[in-house]
Amino acid sequence: MVALTLFATALISSSVAIAGKANTFAIVGETGASAQQLFLGTENKIYIVDKTQNNPATINGHPAWATEYDLTTNTYRALDIITNSFCAGGTYMGNGSVLNVGGNNAITTLGVSLSDLKIAEGGGAYKDYSGGRATRVLTPCDNSTCDWTEDVDGIPKNRWYPTLETLEDGSAIIIGGELWGGFVNSPDQMQSVPSYEFWPTRGDPIISPFLEDTQPANLYPLTWLLSNGLIFMQADWQTTLVNYTSNVEKRLPNITHAQRTYPASGATSMLPLTVRDNYAQTILFCGGMKPQRDDWDNKKWAIVNTNTSSSCVSIQPLNKSPQWVDEDDLPENRGMGNFIILPDERLFLANGVGRGSAGYGYDSWAVNQSYADDPVHRPAYYNHSAPAGQRWDTNLPSSNISRMYHSTASLLPDGSIFIAGSSPSADVINEQTNATYKYYTEYRAEVFYPDYYDKTRPDVSGIPSSISYGGSYFDVNLTASSVAGADLSTLKVNLIRTGFSTHAMNMGMKYIELNSTYTVGSDGSVTVHVSQLPPNPALFVPGNALFFVVVGGVPSVAKFVMAGSGEIETQPILAASTLPASSGKLSTSGKSSSSNSSDSQSSGAGSSGYTSLSGLVALVAGSMFLHFLVEM
Repeated sequence: MVALTLFATALISSSVAIAGKANTFAIVGETGASAQQLFLGTENKIYIVDKTQNNPATINGHPAWATEYDLTTNTYRALDIITNSFCAGGTYMGNGSVLNVGGNNAITTLGVSLSDLKIAEGGGAYKDYSGGRATRVLTPCDNSTCDWTEDVDGIPKNRWYPTLETLEDGSAIIIGGELWGGFVNSPDQMQSVPSYEFWPTRGDPIISPFLEDTQPANLYPLTWLLSNGLIFMQADWQTTLVNYTSNVEKRLPNITHAQRTYPASGATSMLPLTVRDNYAQTILFCGGMKPQRDDWDNKKWAIVNTNTSSSCVSIQPLNKSPQWVDEDDLPENRGMGNFIILPDERLFLANGVGRGSAGYGYDSWAVNQSYADDPVHRPAYYNHSAPAGQRWDTNLPSSNISRMYHSTASLLPDGSIFIAGSSPSADVINEQTNATYKYYTEYRAEVFYPDYYDKTRPDVSGIPSSISYGGSYFDVNLTASSVAGADLSTLKVNLIRTGFSTHAMNMGMKYIELNSTYTVGSDGSVTVHVSQLPPNPALFVPGNALFFVVVGGVPSVAKFVMAGSGEIETQPILAASTLPASSGKLSTSGKSSSSNSSDSQSSGAGSSGYTSLSGLVALVAGSMFLHFLVEM
């Protein structure tokens, strides 16, 4: 109970240090439905979506496979999804809602399809309906009144394992998948859906040659919208850039060392977009597996006996000639690891396994049903700014919970990480249903508190409710007591989209630094002058994001702000404004000391405004004219 109270207090207080939590795990509650899919909906609520199975949470006479988890009370509220959301995709929309798409056939106990038993949908033990064509929309709330709105026929074709990516106008592109259950997207099963479409709809799905060419390991293709409006896409061994308006693709070099898409399931993230790097876009891939068979034939290969990979590679897809670059290897082999971007620009890596892959089945070689074994319990920090060979920090405690297939994670507003899920079986496994199993269905939620957690936080006021693309700068204020003696040259302001977490991915997760300068008051308080977002919605798409102020590597407790207009529409673009020069320093007592020198600038600002204005202008030009100028 003490741990739960401290956690709730940390969410409420923006500056009080909480002693004794840094670099620790704490089990904080139970999720009611296993967290196959997970996202932060408000500053106080996590939302969980599972597949149809016999979860302990119930609603309207059937097990619930969706819940709302309250971070202040560590309790859950069941939500009524009726379609099978098994391995659906999701993303934050530009209007503040969350879209969840796809799934699998209606089932009964043990995951058996109702159609195989000739039972009508809705008539099985779980009263569910097929989810392959379903769309589900939720507008998160704090008053416990919101619920999912489902359209059983929301898209024209079934999609199981689709990827969703939010676009510049706040709409979504829905990419790939397959028609119904199958371990991988095998060509001989004739069930591939090698196309993409949009929500709200823009017409019929569009065939992608890349998705046609990348079977079988192209379920949940790995995607990122780039600043020029192209979509970077990686699946199987191949990589491409997709112009989704002209429907032209440009192939890039194959990924090296290992596959990273499901079922190899490497940890992936775009690195933080920073002012000092002029918002260069670098994407990092770690772990996964080099399969013994590229066809992933689980009848001819005991997958669980194959080690996962320790390799890490990166790519800058907008370079003139993009190439894969070897990065520091993982501290250990890991598949199904989950990267989370921290507000201090590091990545946190959790969950995963040392052998095997995502997936489950009744194969003779499986661990009960699990296609993976040797869980990796120890997390790690990754710092891309550190010298090569020194980027991993593993001086961390291990979790006591094995986070296997169907585990998830998300950053929280206080800078901690919420971790949940693990369900490598067709239906719920526990001591009552099968005590002989090595891995049970997991309902325990835990929080990891990073090393900055105990430190006094910057106490911020004046955070706006929305951020525009370009436009006049705004001010936020830091109390003197919360930044006393701080080195203000380390001050940074950033936005983080925490992403829709499922299958070792956080779809749409992204960090962007906002340019900033500061003025130190005579009382030691600090006024931070903050630029709006760069005038290019493709760089950081519309929708809700966490707003952090970080001083000396210590983040404030974040608030949600709306990036853009709050509507799904072509976003208004304004000219970038010029920031005033930074002025003043803090003495060791926390009071202002007279100064107006250039060494007191934020890392993101020069003495008189954007140091990279020409780069931002180029980004705007790229966004406006990409479909005409990009050579494919």
